[in-house]
Amino acid sequence: MMDEVKVCPECEEEYTLTATGCVECGVALVLPSELAPAPEPEDFPDVDSLACVRVGPLPWTRALSEALATVGIEHRVERDTRAEAEGGVASERFGGETVYGTWVLPADREAAEQVDRVLFAAFEPESAEAAEGEDACPACSEPLDASALACSGCGLEFG
Repeated sequence: MMDEVKVCPECEEEYTLTATGCVECGVALVLPSELAPAPEPEDFPDVDSLACVRVGPLPWTRALSEALATVGIEHRVERDTRAEAEGGVASERFGGETVYGTWVLPADREAAEQVDRVLFAAFEPESAEAAEGEDACPACSEPLDASALACSGCGLEFG
């Protein structure tokens, strides 16, 4: 079933189907299929000519999109309907949730992947170990204190 959750049309937080309103925004919840599509950047290429950075459920995709926007990396987010053989991810991997892809221009792939690694380091042990030795922001190369929760140069949050 595609709509197994409800979402807030303001903040896009996910809720169970029995919930009726967003506790933060105070507005009625809707099914994901009822959300208005996000406006796409003008003249931004189709996903066929872009590089996919990550595929995941809506909260992951939203977090990555916000992080990429913070550092100025243009990107496209779309529901990922590709088969696993084409690079897609089975929705069963995420409990049957709808999965979305985040695509960037090929020239921005490396920088976007660095943002992704920092953002999701806490969820991927091998990335967390690699990130521990880094002392510069992956987005803008600003020197970082090992305990920094955000970059003082570009504002990218680590966490």
